[in-house]
Amino acid sequence: MSNSKEQFLKTEFFIFSWKAATEHNLVWNKNTTDKAKGNFRKNIKEFLEDKLSEVYGKRKVTEEEHIKNIADLQEKSIELGNRLNFGTCQKLLNMMCKYYWCAGYIKEPPHLPIDSINLKNAGIKGKCWTKDINDKNDYKEIIDVIRKKTGSLSLSEWEIENWKRRNS
Repeated sequence: MSNSKEQFLKTEFFIFSWKAATEHNLVWNKNTTDKAKGNFRKNIKEFLEDKLSEVYGKRKVTEEEHIKNIADLQEKSIELGNRLNFGTCQKLLNMMCKYYWCAGYIKEPPHLPIDSINLKNAGIKGKCWTKDINDKNDYKEIIDVIRKKTGSLSLSEWEIENWKRRNS
């Protein structure tokens, strides 16, 4: 595949992942300019692309490394001046991993995006990924519950098998 095609796909993957991670929660304060939003997204995209190619693209990442990478993404957002919550960070990284894995750019990721669809598919009620995942412990708790539902499938494979867009 040509470099320009690959860059196109990776840009689209980020756009889709960003939208999925941010469309149901408040990410910006009302005074954030369009330029600041663009710079923030550009830096987050570069951070994620580096992490995916330098770490996930070279070997299978452990669960603990993956959780640390979510925390690192949250720290990066703070460093850039716009703190993303842990739920948003897990959704963003896990969506990027899902797209990159399905496209063959990385090895299978250890987790799936926790969102309303996957919570519903796992039979988890009363949890909202945008409000109830405040740190790694909340996240691990939900991952453990979902893992009990997957049977012999990995979390990533289970999600691909069970995921259906709400409007389909």
